[in-house]
Amino acid sequence: MAGPTLINSLARGVQILRLLAAQTGSLGVTEIAERLSVDPSTAYRLLSTLEAHGFVVQDEESKKYGLGYGILEVTSGLLRRLSVVEVSQPHLYTVATKLGESAHVAVRYRQFAVSVGSESAAGVLRVETVLGNPEPLYCTAIGKALLLDFTREQLVELFGEEKFERHTPHTLTTIDELESDLARARRLGYAFDDEELHPGVRCIAAPVHDYTNRIVAAFGISSPAIRLTRDRAQELAPEICRHAQAISARLGFAEGRTVTGP
Repeated sequence: MAGPTLINSLARGVQILRLLAAQTGSLGVTEIAERLSVDPSTAYRLLSTLEAHGFVVQDEESKKYGLGYGILEVTSGLLRRLSVVEVSQPHLYTVATKLGESAHVAVRYRQFAVSVGSESAAGVLRVETVLGNPEPLYCTAIGKALLLDFTREQLVELFGEEKFERHTPHTLTTIDELESDLARARRLGYAFDDEELHPGVRCIAAPVHDYTNRIVAAFGISSPAIRLTRDRAQELAPEICRHAQAISARLGFAEGRTVTGP
């Protein structure tokens, strides 16, 4: 079986970043070219591209290159997700044990919510969460919780103008319907999935904020609809919100500050 097709320029760009990350100082174009076994002109073009995106920076005096702050922008997203998983774990266990429902925490990846932590409920009749499995933002409770700081313009930019794919008779299919649902969720403090992705499954989720006051994750539960009635969902929602707020506090969120857009 043939291996994956690689893009040489991209691979060399990654090599440059790793090379600079291993250095205590900076490197010049010639040094980098020699270590990559490429022409200096090729090394210069690669460095110029990386510099344009903030991944490397050139010293004005020595003309040598080092890592730029763009690297922090990328790595901070990973670190934030890792810290969310760590901080959420005891809350996932508590909720699954206390409420008897499967609990999960998810982050946003493009138009999808991706579960990064979960705790299954006891018993035979339960909803299992598959870690890493992408689910649409517009028809899941965790997805909608991740969208609570989006403006209409940002929703249109994210999803476009086309109708959403319908998964069940309850699926929201337009930006207008989603915007209305999100407005309700903001008033209540939590989002609700009323059998919108999977028939027979209902979910509740609340947003998790970090120290920058942005929504970085969503914390919630999934349950068979026969057990998680709409009335019971309202009863359990405050518990979900309390845990989401506790996770946010651990991530440095200061209650009362204005939450900005994504």
